Amino acid sequence: MSDKVIRVGGSHIGDKTSLINLTEYLSANKNGRNFVVLSAVPQLINILEVHLSTVLDKRIENADIKEQLIEVYKNYLDCDITPEYLELADQTANLLRGIALIGDYSTALKDQVLTYAERLSVELLKARWQKAKVLLPEDFRLMATGDFGNATLIGIDHSTINDLAVGTYIVPGTYGITEAGKISRSGRLAADYSAAFLTRELGAEKLELWDLDHDFLRADPAIISDLPKLQRLTYEEASELAYFDHYSFHPRTVEPLEHEHIPIVILNSESGAGTIETTINTETFVEEQIVKSVACTDDISLLKLDGPGVGLKPGILARVTNQLNEAGLNIKSVITSQTSINFILSKENGDKAIKLIHDLVFSSVTDISVIKDISLIGVVGHGMQHAYGVSAKIFTAVANNKINVVLSGSGASDLVSYLIVSKSDKEKSVREIYKAFFK
Repeated sequence: MSDKVIRVGGSHIGDKTSLINLTEYLSANKNGRNFVVLSAVPQLINILEVHLSTVLDKRIENADIKEQLIEVYKNYLDCDITPEYLELADQTANLLRGIALIGDYSTALKDQVLTYAERLSVELLKARWQKAKVLLPEDFRLMATGDFGNATLIGIDHSTINDLAVGTYIVPGTYGITEAGKISRSGRLAADYSAAFLTRELGAEKLELWDLDHDFLRADPAIISDLPKLQRLTYEEASELAYFDHYSFHPRTVEPLEHEHIPIVILNSESGAGTIETTINTETFVEEQIVKSVACTDDISLLKLDGPGVGLKPGILARVTNQLNEAGLNIKSVITSQTSINFILSKENGDKAIKLIHDLVFSSVTDISVIKDISLIGVVGHGMQHAYGVSAKIFTAVANNKINVVLSGSGASDLVSYLIVSKSDKEKSVREIYKAFFK
């Protein structure tokens, strides 16, 4: 008996053609089991996130959430609302009502609320696939750490899974259960990661992704049009690109698969043939021009600690990272010199970080600042450290077009070089670097 694990995005539930094609594709696995790991319908996760952000504001009325959830069902399906969906909508409304009465909520409770986006999405798909069965993480003890909002999946009950008969099972992605029995999510739209973990635990030969909302391309399609899809990527290249806005691939997807050399394939949803568009595996395929993609994001800010003694004074980097870590602020990257330490953070975390760091006393730091209105350009492709002229091409492209580089970093990895430029120079930077390699 063969097992197939396939991640399906919630946006496909509203696409009848895509679901017909998916049904055709899964039907070919006649003697095996299909585990469809589903991410949330975008509208559902947005509704819950909005209500969570306003639930403690007494001026905001959250009582209409059930009606909003029912409206989503009506928009997606033209059949009667199932009792299971109505029950979940009731539970969601009651949970938010309870939070409003208490006047506070924990990260664990936040995870519990947001999980309903996936569970409601599962019921939407189940209403279309009457023969499919719902398989909740609770049912097969998909265990997770207690890092609420960023949990790591750690195990399943294999005996329960092994007893399942041939058929199609819909699994809500993004969450597992802690040892204490609490729900713990792996992150927003982390169904890719959940599907990857299940693929490894079941011993499936590959992880299949039923399309991506944003494909792996040579650059941001909003800046450069008519881009071909990338056909081959390594795990590291895919993970690096996943951090940029114009890709929809969870960075941790490769984590459970890499050591087992289990490939990831992205399938074209426009037919039921299972046509592979992109393959991600351990095979390092170096293209002639080295660079595979010129990625970009505006979601950054730069925290700078400057001073002539920064390189001599021990412990500065450790104290800053500990302070930011304790506050739950993620550091995207660190670029240092003897007189400056630069922390690349998300845009919203810049102002939070500078307030925290000002509370620390550094005798060797003369200036602490945050730079905003900047963009990060990532030039990605294996082989950069072993190919002559790649860095020269990058910097010549921006210099010839009078683009000022705020900060740059390369050499830490064989597959990426970073440039930080003014936000106003982002599109020009991407175009000129792209032309330098793909003209």
